[in-house]
Amino acid sequence: MKIEKTKSYLTEKSCILRGEEVAYKAATEEWTFFDDCGEAEATAYTIAYERTDCSEAGRPVLFAYNGGPGSSSAVIHLGALGPKRIKFGDAVSMDFMPPFEMEDNPDTILDICDIVLIDPVGCGYSRLLKKEAKHKYYSSDGDAIEIVQLMNKWLSSHDRWNAPLFVMGESYGTIRNALVADKIFYNEGTGLSSCNTLHLSGVVMLGTALDHGQTPFPVDTAVLNFSSIAASYWLHHQDGKPSLEDFTKEASEFAYREYLPALALGSRLEEGEKNHILERLEYFTGLDAETLLKLNLRVETKNYPLIGMAKEGYRLSRYDGRFKMDALEDISTYDMFGDDAISAMAMPAFVHCFNSMMKKELTIENDDLYDNLTMDVSESWDFHTMKPPVKCLESAMRKNPKMKVMFGTGYYDMVTTLGYTEYLVASHDLPKDRIQFEAYESGHMPYLGEVTAAKLGEDLHKFIQWACR
Repeated sequence: MKIEKTKSYLTEKSCILRGEEVAYKAATEEWTFFDDCGEAEATAYTIAYERTDCSEAGRPVLFAYNGGPGSSSAVIHLGALGPKRIKFGDAVSMDFMPPFEMEDNPDTILDICDIVLIDPVGCGYSRLLKKEAKHKYYSSDGDAIEIVQLMNKWLSSHDRWNAPLFVMGESYGTIRNALVADKIFYNEGTGLSSCNTLHLSGVVMLGTALDHGQTPFPVDTAVLNFSSIAASYWLHHQDGKPSLEDFTKEASEFAYREYLPALALGSRLEEGEKNHILERLEYFTGLDAETLLKLNLRVETKNYPLIGMAKEGYRLSRYDGRFKMDALEDISTYDMFGDDAISAMAMPAFVHCFNSMMKKELTIENDDLYDNLTMDVSESWDFHTMKPPVKCLESAMRKNPKMKVMFGTGYYDMVTTLGYTEYLVASHDLPKDRIQFEAYESGHMPYLGEVTAAKLGEDLHKFIQWACR
């Protein structure tokens, strides 16, 4: 496959980071993919920030993308990584109607690491040009190959082949991370002459979802995700309860040692045991016995956001339990994306700000719509992989005994949960001495809100410095 740079928008800027002025160049570039006959079949975009007031020798490069599939990089770009970010304040009390403001991002890693944001084929300004090529780009393995080839091309174009390399993905992007970490060394069984034998220094996983579209992990999801339900309940009903960390640990212990056996026993559960489980479930979730019995004791992240605070007149965001909206009279009409509070309240800010302020900041001259989320990509996606993503991550860590992995998870994320990530790390061959695990008092996007954004920034700095030793 041939790739050529076909458009480029360049600008030079500066910002104040940790008390010093940092000069950088920003390059927005279009890369066109050609088929074996030389016809253009797709485009992908990168937005790169490279510091210009220091030597690039030994300076790391982080390639970052979001998830979906079909999501652009706008949220991690304008929320976490870019030198400019949306001014969210504490996020929860922000007025999510335009006009919005942007500000210098004090938590960006640009002082120690250059940043390349990737919009894969089908999102942002990136486009699929030939429908018959859809299978090559709208699949987990094909997408990972695209990313590896794009990374190779960017490194050549910018003369950065000797840099320590990092990847960062959010949500579905964590699946992409695992596949890229494996395929950047060796594209096993793909029939492509792509044995790079490259190693990554580090992988950043935000909101891990490695079994999505795969065979699920062999643990009941009501148990696996229970601590996130408990955390979201705790947030809105803290009186008389221990700290968040202690409450979620207590919830996790209950889930595995008492709740799991109770669910397994089903109708065989004795009356006294059932009453005990009902009492404990009410303590951790706030749901009354009548509701819990209707649910057959099964409290799931797919239903709790709708019913957890319904009697108080609210529904919670599944993506971030900090956010709430008015309860629905008929929950059967609920649409997970359109009716979720994060989608309704936070996502428009990224679309407005990219298409207005950031487009001008980056001197982009493109009249196409910047697609923040392309549903056609998500609905067309082939999740089948030659090797399960978690096995790819194991393989990458095995082949590269110095590669580090950072897992970041929000307590109030009821999509990619804390309990899921804890189980993943504990149950697979992922060397614990090379893992950094961070929990945030946030939801799916830990950069929503100044306090958690600052912690994420500090954690990324620590991780990159640790992985580069």
